[in-house]
Amino acid sequence: MTQGLPEEDIINAIREGNAVAFQHVFDTCYESLCAYAYSLLRDAAEAEDTVQSMFMKLWEKRDSLEINQSVRSYLFRAVYNQCLNQIEHRAVKSRHRAFSQSEVGEAVHDPDVFPEELEQKVRVAVDNLPPQCRKIFVMSRFDELRYPEIASRLNLSVNTIQNQICKALRLLREELKDFTSK
Repeated sequence: MTQGLPEEDIINAIREGNAVAFQHVFDTCYESLCAYAYSLLRDAAEAEDTVQSMFMKLWEKRDSLEINQSVRSYLFRAVYNQCLNQIEHRAVKSRHRAFSQSEVGEAVHDPDVFPEELEQKVRVAVDNLPPQCRKIFVMSRFDELRYPEIASRLNLSVNTIQNQICKALRLLREELKDFTSK
């Protein structure tokens, strides 16, 4: 795969932090992995984000890298798993969006609730979130950044970002429950 080196040597080089070997694997596989991710996700930007995230995780966990097949097969399997996670995440976001819209819609249509009042209450509730949780929530919902991008900017794992978003939503639901159920 890389300049005639055996697969085991490539894996060992990456495991030892050889950036040149990692870059060569990246350069060799990136386009085909993006095409594969696109075939599963049907969104070019999301496909690229997914592949980049997978490579980022690979580099971060290089010292404990366990590859029992070809590097290429390993990368395609990793991208496949990341894509499945993305598809599942889309479904969760879609359900949440539908739930949020129905709850907010009901509150806004209630003659006792005015949009400005609701917006103010939401702003206060977001301000009351724990600092890191608030920062991640704002980046996700208001700045419309994807989880891998937030993780990269804050040097956190995507899993941490997902957990913080879930925590924020739980806290916001709790804080706003009396307001939206007038």
